[in-house]
Amino acid sequence: MPTQIIPPSYNEHFIKTLRWEGKDQRLSLGDCLFLQLRKSSKTWLVRRRLNGTTSITTLGKHPDLSLKKARSEAMKILMASTVSVFTVEMLVTKYMREVVELKHKRPDLAQGYMDRAVLPTIGTQKVRDITRAQLVKLIQDYSKRGARTADQLRSNLKKLFSYAVELGHRDDNPMLDVTSRITGYIPKSRDRVLSDDEIKDMWTWKNNPQGWQRTEDNTRILRFLLLTGLRINEARNGYQVSDKWIVPKEISKNGNAHWVYLTETAKQQLPLPSCTTTNIQAWLKRRLGRDNDNRYTPHDLRRTCATRMADNGIEPFIVERVLNHKLEGVMAVYNRAEYEAERIKAALVMEKILIGITYASK
Repeated sequence: MPTQIIPPSYNEHFIKTLRWEGKDQRLSLGDCLFLQLRKSSKTWLVRRRLNGTTSITTLGKHPDLSLKKARSEAMKILMASTVSVFTVEMLVTKYMREVVELKHKRPDLAQGYMDRAVLPTIGTQKVRDITRAQLVKLIQDYSKRGARTADQLRSNLKKLFSYAVELGHRDDNPMLDVTSRITGYIPKSRDRVLSDDEIKDMWTWKNNPQGWQRTEDNTRILRFLLLTGLRINEARNGYQVSDKWIVPKEISKNGNAHWVYLTETAKQQLPLPSCTTTNIQAWLKRRLGRDNDNRYTPHDLRRTCATRMADNGIEPFIVERVLNHKLEGVMAVYNRAEYEAERIKAALVMEKILIGITYASK
């Protein structure tokens, strides 16, 4: 029986006026709903494939069953059959494509947790069959990578299964009451600022001391962060326009477009090498060794920049502008000034500080 696709402008009146024209037809209305047109009847069908086999369900006849009611019944059947075969791997693919990649600034982080922990362990299982006990065990097994990393996995799983509830593949979120108690993670605020000696040491890193690779490239990124106060993602995904580094609103953490002034020393670090944020963080962690007291992160360079500026006479609200922090209170409501000259001065002050530190090491 030939199948014809009905255009998207169809409605109940269109269905009523359809007439048999000498041969039976099956008309596709989308979403697995079909109208079988015969000389004496119009019959609603749901046609779908399950596990490689075609299944046809008869809903009823028109006009006893209206188009609206047929659509509703078809969707119920379709959702029920989809839920029965919808796997965690299918959920992850849909979640990454429709949520994370559209709304998250760093989708690679979420994808990493899915690839390393979720898909290898429960990827082939049905979403509806996953239990809280399974997910808790998965998180606790992952804690060998560290309490903070395990807690990030916990957070990602909670969002993943919340999306499953939104889609109708579950009636509950098994992660809803799972807290950081199962990972043992206790967040700590950081106040790490690099000393003069640490800045001297980092500034002069060269290729292949003790076999290290990409040292000069990675060091240029670290210098750039220290000079500008940028977040690492802002440095990686921004771009140069004359004497400014532009951070588009899509990249900015607070959703506001931003710029920093490029001193001559900052320009000397360009072009920045192509690499991921995770690569730089992991490389720096290995480069600094196992002693946690001596380690610092790329974000600590941003804090160091802010602290050094403030210690050298830059007004706090100018430092906040350089960092693209949202101002608080009355300042947030009334102060829309760019403070371009003051921000340029702050960048030049930071450059002078770093030249003084690194020159003293020679």
